[in-house]
Amino acid sequence: QLLMEGADHHIRIATPYFLPDAALRRALVQIARRGVAVDVIVPGPHTDQRWVRLASRRMWGQLLEAGVRIHEYRPGMTHMKVLIVDELWSVLGTTNIDNRSFEHNDEINVALRDPEVATRLLRDYEQDLRDSNEITHDRWKRRPLWEKIVGPFVWILERQQ
Repeated sequence: QLLMEGADHHIRIATPYFLPDAALRRALVQIARRGVAVDVIVPGPHTDQRWVRLASRRMWGQLLEAGVRIHEYRPGMTHMKVLIVDELWSVLGTTNIDNRSFEHNDEINVALRDPEVATRLLRDYEQDLRDSNEITHDRWKRRPLWEKIVGPFVWILERQQ
């Protein structure tokens, strides 16, 4: 989170399970509002955790409203876990953006301050963006009624996942 909060230009996140806690959501909102471009790639309908996807989507409103851009990957299940900050820092590893990864699992990441590594990862990231659908705030508000009704009941996954 500290690396993201220090960003000057752009943050790119790719994660299969995007359940940021309240503190990280607040930080992402503040980061986007101060003019840092924030892009997040998450799985679309092809996911191994449909309830987690639903729990994630219910939280997107405040992020989208602040200018965070969220993209759902179309071709299939995506399981990449990448953070690229300002085309300089790259973080790769096993950590998801969820409490289970941060608090319970034994995860491992490597953080690299190397523009060449970031450039190489960005090529793949940009291709994945092209293979994704951006979810705008208006589109998010028009999600299915059943999702709006069920969403609040999956809050438990925010702590479990």
